[in-house]
Amino acid sequence: MRLPQVTLDTTLKDLYGNSVHGPEGRIALVQSVACTELALSSKVGRNSKYLYVESTFCSTPLNCSREERAEIQRTVAIQFLALVPQRDVFCAGNMPIIIFDPDGSDKETAHGKVEAKKTMSNLTADQRSKILYFAGPQDISMEANGIDSLVARLALDDLEGYPLVIDLDTNYFLNSKLALSESGLPSPKSVSLELKDFSPAPTECCAVCMSRDSEIVIPDDCTGVRGRWLKSRIRDILDHISAQPIPFVLKNQQTFGGGGTFKVSSRKDVADLKALLSTRILPKLLSGVGPSNAHLKPATLILSEMVQDPICDWGLTFFVRRSGQCVYLSATQQILDPTNAWIGSNISYPAQDQLRQKFTPIMLEIGAWLHSYGYFGPCGADILEEAQGDHRPTTMKIVDLNVRTSGSLTLGLLKGHFSEQRGLHHATCFAISVDMTRESFIETFEADFTDGRIVIIGWYDDVSSGTSYGYLVVGATDEDGLGRRVAGVKKLASVMHF
Repeated sequence: MRLPQVTLDTTLKDLYGNSVHGPEGRIALVQSVACTELALSSKVGRNSKYLYVESTFCSTPLNCSREERAEIQRTVAIQFLALVPQRDVFCAGNMPIIIFDPDGSDKETAHGKVEAKKTMSNLTADQRSKILYFAGPQDISMEANGIDSLVARLALDDLEGYPLVIDLDTNYFLNSKLALSESGLPSPKSVSLELKDFSPAPTECCAVCMSRDSEIVIPDDCTGVRGRWLKSRIRDILDHISAQPIPFVLKNQQTFGGGGTFKVSSRKDVADLKALLSTRILPKLLSGVGPSNAHLKPATLILSEMVQDPICDWGLTFFVRRSGQCVYLSATQQILDPTNAWIGSNISYPAQDQLRQKFTPIMLEIGAWLHSYGYFGPCGADILEEAQGDHRPTTMKIVDLNVRTSGSLTLGLLKGHFSEQRGLHHATCFAISVDMTRESFIETFEADFTDGRIVIIGWYDDVSSGTSYGYLVVGATDEDGLGRRVAGVKKLASVMHF
């Protein structure tokens, strides 16, 4: 089946412009997602310095079996090393992009490359990226591929030592919740719970710790100072949370993929949150702080006011040029699941001119702050619009900054494909898992694909399980039609967050 090719309105290559060959030389984007819970492959290690609290970190029990952990690792590796990078590569344009291979046989490695090639074939040839595959960060060959500097999507431990356009500490800081809370940008009032110290080394503790010094978490049966330190710090944090006026929002320092953010509206929510923090999150998070990363304050928790009855949950995407100029890309309405995790976004193309005017002031504020730290590149901002009453103008509160490619970025680049060429003035993006192959899925929705109403921007057929993971953009003439098309997909597939 021959599908219509997509021409994006612009690409990251276009937006970077001359910066692609600026003072840093020729740059390449590294699109892997960082994971602190586990190693993504034998060559893509667990992040132990730059700690991230994402859904895998929050949901994985401390003492799961080896078999359970292996299955979690395989699924997460597909999402973090294949699906998310494909989604970001789709909007990158004709520039080098680095992707790391999941573990597996030569056949499985080749399969991942074929999947990415199929997805990129949806683009016109001049907008396809030059994808460079490596087993892991340590295998990146810069000179042989004409690369002088790297741009990391997230701070990967294993990229230390490489020439980076934005150094890893700055990357980590700009994406942190503490940075936003102290930035002076319009955001909900908050207080931070900072860890003032870190645990002693295993060699300074008991026999239990010395015999298990490779474990991520301070052992439950520790009989020395480390176990007492951990229990004391967890107790202090839980006491602060118990005393916090309800409602409130708790955020970990670094979050994505539906993990690390908790809305608390009742005493039951407080009890549930304390149970999760004490049994899963805090033992791992506090154990992970040490001499190499204490300056990053990775275990800081942010307690903020909850924005009451917001009018809309917006996702603003834009690009900060090297000069500090900001290029508006889109404002979308975000779709959240019952746990407050992002699972997609909706866009109205006819409304974008009006929304550009509405969001330009706050975009310029954010851009100036990022520029002051030397950042240039894509940015996403989660913004709640709040009513003030008495016919006063609404206010905007930034509740999160994603100083990187965001999940809804591609929506803003498809106005030409959907709205101008096909009269599809509304679109949505979301991720799915489905028990059929890419080819079967396309055949099921053949008319939508051949008419350009559905575009795949990421896909991976997991041959061993029979489950496929996809990232879709769906367009329709109006909101009702969009709802019907999405409902048709959801009859066969489950919506994911990551």
